[in-house]
Amino acid sequence: MHPVIKNFREIKDIKPLLTVSIGHAATHWVNGIFLVSLPFIVKDLGLNYTLAGTMVSIFFVAAVAITIISGPIIDITREYIKFQFMCLVSGILALIILGFSDTIYLLVIAAVFIGFCVSGWHTPAIPYLSQIYHKNRGLALSIHTVGASLGDAMGPPIAGMLMLFLAWETTSIILSIPVVIMAIYLILYLEPADKVIDRMGGATLEVTDKKPTTSVNYLEGLKALIGNRSMLQLCLMAGVWSMTQNGVTVFLPLYLVFVMDASPALVGFALFSIQIGAIFAGPMAGAWSDQIGTRKVVLCALAISTLLLLVLPFFNNVYVFIGIVSLAGCSLYSIRPVIHSWTMDLTSDKTSGSAVSMLFTAQAALTGTVPLIGGILADNYGLKVTFYMLTLTSLIALIVAFLMPKVNSKVR
Repeated sequence: MHPVIKNFREIKDIKPLLTVSIGHAATHWVNGIFLVSLPFIVKDLGLNYTLAGTMVSIFFVAAVAITIISGPIIDITREYIKFQFMCLVSGILALIILGFSDTIYLLVIAAVFIGFCVSGWHTPAIPYLSQIYHKNRGLALSIHTVGASLGDAMGPPIAGMLMLFLAWETTSIILSIPVVIMAIYLILYLEPADKVIDRMGGATLEVTDKKPTTSVNYLEGLKALIGNRSMLQLCLMAGVWSMTQNGVTVFLPLYLVFVMDASPALVGFALFSIQIGAIFAGPMAGAWSDQIGTRKVVLCALAISTLLLLVLPFFNNVYVFIGIVSLAGCSLYSIRPVIHSWTMDLTSDKTSGSAVSMLFTAQAALTGTVPLIGGILADNYGLKVTFYMLTLTSLIALIVAFLMPKVNSKVR
């Protein structure tokens, strides 16, 4: 029996997983709308690539802030559902503010709320799912990231099609409606983790203490977490991997519009094509990581993405270019759940929120440099150079992953 089917059949209650995964899709829906609008925002407001990159970098500054703050709070309070709801509210505010933006200052505020929405989501969502689906963590987190890929895939083409008839401001406001619906559903129907575990017989939870962590116990666990060399290496690898992944999604729309003169619909399709492969590859990668280990899966995907990004700038046909970047994006995005699962392997349950916080803080901090550096390079040497930069970051991530220990510190 295929490992995906076998692991999926072992999941007793799929409703919490689907709810959180669709909520994850909503946060990335917000980000996708922003990305497909970015080249046309740059055109309408007369921005250069450096200013456009700076605006995206502010998104990652906000992401760093929310991940640093949220990890300890969530570990101590265990208010997973309330924090997920707050992230969706941030996404709603971001799209509404974006819709009324006629200056770069309002765009910056919208970028901050998008950072809160997208990066703030992972800190409560991943520990919540890891507790409920401990024995099938790789598959559960892969389905969770399929939600992200669906949001990333559906938002851009829908926004691109609407932008053929409507301004990007109007499009943004209209597309905030699905996020409003998701936020209402989540806060009304998503159950606390301990209630779900009790209904499932408690079989998936590794620990019996479901009470909030005391500050003393939390600090002891946090000290051990920070001293975990493997965890620090993983944060570095994930950060450089995220530089590559997010760099592709930021500079691909700009390249298509300003170098290949693509329409909004084609830009949306290109961003969609990056995600569609990951939607299918993500669960396979997650299930295989449960069977053969996270390290092998990550190494394979990073090797593929490095080779594809290396040859990408040599193709000038827009459709060939989109095809190659889609394959590279598929390999990059498919290992999101594997990296998340690897994080959970290296930490204890009482500091799982802070482990996710460390991971995404490292990712956001390193990734935040890519739009600014790439924008400066593009203004001085052309947009094609940014893809050479992304090839380098993918190669560095591959090297760091290769140097990671071959055996996980916690065996499921």
